[in-house]
Amino acid sequence: MKSKTVNAIIEASSTGFGIYAEDENLPLNSYGKTIPEAKENFDILLKEMLAYYKQERKSIPPAYNKGNLIFNYKYDIASIFQHFGMLDVSNFARKIGMNPSLLRQYKTNKTVASAKQKQKIEKGLHDLGRELLNIHL
Repeated sequence: MKSKTVNAIIEASSTGFGIYAEDENLPLNSYGKTIPEAKENFDILLKEMLAYYKQERKSIPPAYNKGNLIFNYKYDIASIFQHFGMLDVSNFARKIGMNPSLLRQYKTNKTVASAKQKQKIEKGLHDLGRELLNIHL
């Protein structure tokens, strides 16, 4: 069976990270103190849902695609900076040409970033990743 790709949104909270499926027909959500723990719990939940349908001899809803789901994890800005705590928000903002105060507001969810600002942040993170990959010690 062909795989189905579903966006899973990762959001930071004061105590950890939540993940939920963006597909309204897929009522999956999980929590963990870390992103890897939340992802693991998310995968466990999916397996338990599929096992439940099998045990009850119920047909699997089409949204579950018989378990052939691939999750495309998308982060909110706060979760990125909480998960990657080594990133200094002010210095990163200056590096990408953004006002540090504005990026701190995005980080704390006091202000919501526009699609254009999200693209700028994402591009900056990808550029930083490529720059780090070119370091040799």
